[in-house]
Amino acid sequence: MDRYQIVDALGRQRRVESFVQIYAKGIPTADQQDLAQIVYLALMRMDEDKLRDLWDTGDIDFYLRRVIRTQLYGKRTDFDRECRNFRRRSVPIDDIER
Repeated sequence: MDRYQIVDALGRQRRVESFVQIYAKGIPTADQQDLAQIVYLALMRMDEDKLRDLWDTGDIDFYLRRVIRTQLYGKRTDFDRECRNFRRRSVPIDDIER
């Protein structure tokens, strides 16, 4: 299998989304969806031989959990930069004075 087939299989099984729901219970659904997309992007950027090896040995679940936890709890991750910092800097539309 190549990279695209592996990521497609994971997407069809919704495996990343199920792990995100387990580890990210306290964050909004929109952020959970963003986190899942960040994990898929990490898989697409990954070395194809390494990804194939993780898939063939069955260690892909462990790797997915590790990436999700790293993204959630790390302070300099894509998730922290793109989602949490955006939420911290943004102002709800109801709070804007007219």
